[in-house]
Amino acid sequence: MLPGLVEVDEAYFGASESGGKRGRGNDKSKVLVGLSLNEWGKPQYVKMEVVDDLKSDTIVTFAELNIQAGSTISSDAYSSYRQLKKEGLDHEPKAFNPKTDKEHLKWLHTIVSNAKAMSDGTFHGLDQKHLPLYLAEFCYRFNRRFNPNEIFNRLLFSCLTGEKIVYAELKA
Repeated sequence: MLPGLVEVDEAYFGASESGGKRGRGNDKSKVLVGLSLNEWGKPQYVKMEVVDDLKSDTIVTFAELNIQAGSTISSDAYSSYRQLKKEGLDHEPKAFNPKTDKEHLKWLHTIVSNAKAMSDGTFHGLDQKHLPLYLAEFCYRFNRRFNPNEIFNRLLFSCLTGEKIVYAELKA
């Protein structure tokens, strides 16, 4: 669960299938991103979830499953985010203009940019079918970046206790 001040926004991953429209309304994979900030305003933990739509119910469900009760949610003023306050969550929306407001959601946008650079640089693009797993790996690494000595042991434990998957299942 993401504690404290939590920035929430959506991001779009993958190639556009038609025309290359930017922002909301494109046909890329929609990803909700939550990022908790510490008391100094620096990023702590991130959660990313591929979603089918950006309706208010989807955003509220994401917040309830991933954000600790009592946390403050910061987002842009997109209409779907308004439901967060109606559901009793502490929500502080702010109209966002990327040309003039460089600080609002700065860390969240930086982390989304890093995730996109990882997908393009390491994997040279992502198959949308496996996007949730790639994002889970990115979040796993980001959330454990201050404990590099534990990563191998945690990965080994996950490999030994996780559900096995064969290539045919992966390909299907």
